[in-house]
Amino acid sequence: MIDENAFGLLLSYYHVEDDEYALEREQFATRLQAFRDALNECMEALPLGSGVRALDLGHALYLEIAEGDETEDPFAWLRMLRARLSAKDFVTVAVLSHGSRWVDAGGWRPAHIERVGEVSVCRASWPSEALRRALYADAAARQDEDCPGWGPGLYVDAEAIDAMGRKFRNAPTPLRASCSTYYRFGT
Repeated sequence: MIDENAFGLLLSYYHVEDDEYALEREQFATRLQAFRDALNECMEALPLGSGVRALDLGHALYLEIAEGDETEDPFAWLRMLRARLSAKDFVTVAVLSHGSRWVDAGGWRPAHIERVGEVSVCRASWPSEALRRALYADAAARQDEDCPGWGPGLYVDAEAIDAMGRKFRNAPTPLRASCSTYYRFGT
């Protein structure tokens, strides 16, 4: 295995639980499939770069690309993807993260299912700091009447901003989750 830096891009269906409880089973299944179809359309029409890996988490799609393999600006790409989903009436949380990840030295190893005793285990990834950081922000964004989360929006990890060489014109308010710092860009 080798260690390399990567960008993580997470796009999460913010109201998935609300829709699940408010809609009939068939309506919810149709709505969830529409979310997946919209994501698939975007991945086909808007390539991010070479060697992109994606992981469908049910409520979200996580994409990861090695730093330097992107052909599009990850921030602009995620913003565009989020706008396309908004046009289809999906409220989302989008996270751009950055960090190290472990990959097979001989190239990408696809996800696979293996049996461990009576348990089917899906091995989807070696350790990925970018994935962990994206999940931290997604969790921090969740809110309800008992939990004051950040709400829907586009969140960018401070490490991703540094990796892209970006500077702020104005100092945005930092948001903290699990010892990581994020900045919010839009609702």
